[in-house]
Amino acid sequence: MKLKMAISVFVVCVLLTTFSCNQNTDEATSKDLLDKNGIDSSVKPQNDFFSYVNGTWIKNTEIPAAESGWSSFAILYQNTTLELKSLLDSCANLNAPKGSNAQKVGDLYTSAMDSAAIEQKGITPLKEDLQRIADIQTPKDVLHEVAVEYDLFGPKKSFVKDASHLINFNASQDEENSNIIIAHFDQDGLGLPNKEYYTKQDSSTINIRDAYVQYIAEIFHLSGDDIALAKKEAADVMKIENALAAASKSPVELRDPKANYHKMTLAELNQLTPNINWQQMAGYLNLKQDTVVVGQPDFYKALGNLLVSVPLNDWKNYLRFHLIDNYAPYLSTGFVNANFNMGKLLTGQKKIQPRWKRMVAFVDNQLSDALGQLYVAKYFPPEAKERILNLVNNLQATYKDRIEHLSWMSDTTKQKAIIKLNAIRKKIGYPDKWKDYSSVTITKDNLIQNYKNTGHFAYRYMMNKIGKPVDRSEWFMTAPTINAYYSARANDINFPAGILQPPFFYKDGDDAINYGAIGVVIGHEMTHGFDDQGKQYDANGNLKNWWLPADSANFRHKADLVVKQYNKSVVLDSLHINGELTQGENIADIGGISIAYEAFKKTDEGKSDKKIGGLTPDQRFFMAYAEVWRSKMRPENIRSRLLSDPHSAPMYRVNNPLSDMPAFYKAFNVVPGDKMYVADSLRALVW
Repeated sequence: MKLKMAISVFVVCVLLTTFSCNQNTDEATSKDLLDKNGIDSSVKPQNDFFSYVNGTWIKNTEIPAAESGWSSFAILYQNTTLELKSLLDSCANLNAPKGSNAQKVGDLYTSAMDSAAIEQKGITPLKEDLQRIADIQTPKDVLHEVAVEYDLFGPKKSFVKDASHLINFNASQDEENSNIIIAHFDQDGLGLPNKEYYTKQDSSTINIRDAYVQYIAEIFHLSGDDIALAKKEAADVMKIENALAAASKSPVELRDPKANYHKMTLAELNQLTPNINWQQMAGYLNLKQDTVVVGQPDFYKALGNLLVSVPLNDWKNYLRFHLIDNYAPYLSTGFVNANFNMGKLLTGQKKIQPRWKRMVAFVDNQLSDALGQLYVAKYFPPEAKERILNLVNNLQATYKDRIEHLSWMSDTTKQKAIIKLNAIRKKIGYPDKWKDYSSVTITKDNLIQNYKNTGHFAYRYMMNKIGKPVDRSEWFMTAPTINAYYSARANDINFPAGILQPPFFYKDGDDAINYGAIGVVIGHEMTHGFDDQGKQYDANGNLKNWWLPADSANFRHKADLVVKQYNKSVVLDSLHINGELTQGENIADIGGISIAYEAFKKTDEGKSDKKIGGLTPDQRFFMAYAEVWRSKMRPENIRSRLLSDPHSAPMYRVNNPLSDMPAFYKAFNVVPGDKMYVADSLRALVW
């Protein structure tokens, strides 16, 4: 488990029983897809709908020792991982043609599973890299090493665990000209998830910091340094990271797109940070363009000063630690265990996941399209894609209707909102074109070199995009991923094949189930185009204001209600949700279920009162939604997510949006005095 995590959607719930369901059958003969065994009838649904639907399941569920929580996402991920393992085992045992996708993924998996060879090699696969760091003579050599490591590790990825690169260099759309790819430089360099872990003074965070310093020392000791020296080196590394953290923005501050966009020439950057030669740095990175986007200029001011004020030997130790830390999960047992023991303080896991599971994820990350191509060919039927597209189109039409009937938005802004909504590109299942890995060499007997080869490919693939028109068909999640995302710069919604299966989507399921589960996911991602961040981008993905001032003020008033609602939500002990950090996801949750419900009401089942399993269509819709978020998490994991996850805790992803919905009140007879009842003036409905 790497320490540096980019957290996207994390949710936990139970896998639903997968019977076929005919929505036209009557109550007595239908096989219900809802898991009523999870219901806790001692809880009133009007007081705590999440616990009513899921309470018995939560009481009876034991989190597996190797997991930080248990959920429908976790169970679906496990099932999908087993399918991927089956594919990889087959490829590993198949004498596939050299250069084929089957050969590459099979041999990468074989090298990752050869624990005996990995154990024998120890840290020797990093010998040349460590010598290169030892040979550093000047501060500019520190930045040269950063560039070299980008070529080894590949670029940072938005939805997976990352290496710490000291600087965050990436290629993505220019926020003010979304048709072109431009180089971006953002803050980085921290081994813990974000700035908050270096500044908060509560006992839990202090313990994590202390353990992190001990972990750094352990890595140095495992690499050959004696204990006393390793402890001193670790303290010096932590001093650097504390200084970098002090110059970094918080997760809430990073949510403001305009405040994190500064287009500059390299010459202008030189004036800003005289201790960094940016033309030279561009040469190290093989960057040919003269104009770049800098997210946090103050971070680079501080970094430039640190490069000359911090002793060079401390920088060497910093680079040495982060290099080894990046490779630690793929080295010998001592490094793997040290890395896991640090990570479990953030996750609460009791034991490490089995090697096969970790290495399946590694292959999925490093050769994503090669493995994804094999996965969808076997496990994703074309008819599933067609039904999902119908759902998406229905929700999109419903969203348009809702925009047209908003009382707080002017006709002028409504017209532009609808233009943006209609321009959303819908990507379902998998890419239209797959990456070509023909230039990547993979062998069965050298995991670390394979890692470097795939990293080199990913870096060259990224660099080849800079200065060129955007390929709007590109995906940034792998096909088997149990997740979904919206991209503001591309104005597209993306639903990988992995999430398009039970309990989120049943290709033969009734509409109440599908609209309450995957329908809400679809509505959630659409709403991101109009949350506090997404609203700042136009239909083409440009960072451009298209709102009349009065409409922006009305939006801010409604968004503030969302922030206040979630700030009141207590998750663990006295710890509250951070309403500012989570407001985008909360707006998307509230909008997603509102849009999905209205779209559901356009279906035959939604229009009827016919009961299935004793429940009305509306009750089934809301129960399906609550079951999707069924979850149980370890306290350490909850604490970590409160500091860094822009998503609210699952309980409040159910109860808070539903407490804003009149249709839920009607379906479950919520009245004043019930705990889920919220006065009309305080209901946080934006879209």
